[in-house]
Amino acid sequence: MDSLSSADAIIGTGRGALISAMFGSGWLGWGLGTAKAYNGIVAPIFGFATLFLLGCSIYLIRKGHRLRKESPATGAVAKSSVRKWFLLLTLAEVIAIALVAIVANQLHRDDLAADWCAMVVGLHFLPLAKIFRAPRYIVLGILMIVWCALCWALFQSSTIPIAASIGTGVLLWGSCVASLFRARQIAQSTGA
Repeated sequence: MDSLSSADAIIGTGRGALISAMFGSGWLGWGLGTAKAYNGIVAPIFGFATLFLLGCSIYLIRKGHRLRKESPATGAVAKSSVRKWFLLLTLAEVIAIALVAIVANQLHRDDLAADWCAMVVGLHFLPLAKIFRAPRYIVLGILMIVWCALCWALFQSSTIPIAASIGTGVLLWGSCVASLFRARQIAQSTGA
């Protein structure tokens, strides 16, 4: 892998880690808050873990940018195409989340809204894997979908949102950690 493609891989993987860390923190924080699990131990651990994952992600993104400065810029057309498909997928995801929330509300099953929204997030990782050429997103998407289906089937209505949120957050944090290790391996292979 040349230094430019390594730099782009580090930046892309670092951004993926950053987004997974942010959304994972949101889902996990929501679930812990709904479960009233914050106390003198959980809150600082959660805050530290969030800041640590965000900091590591930003560090790797910056490292990729430094490596990119050493190589000439190319590939703008490919990046533009990826950005276009990502934005279309994100728009479809937002619309789908709004629709499932409306359907859950109409069915008077607000407890299922979080579960269904998390399932939509899991579904969005399947085409995202193709857009970013990251097969690991297929695994993440399938795990999220299976977890949400299990929450729907196994938990009582009062605990479905808690289980779905915490499980989704943990899976996203796991994806973040895996992305951080991948970006670190790429950086080490290039000597960055």
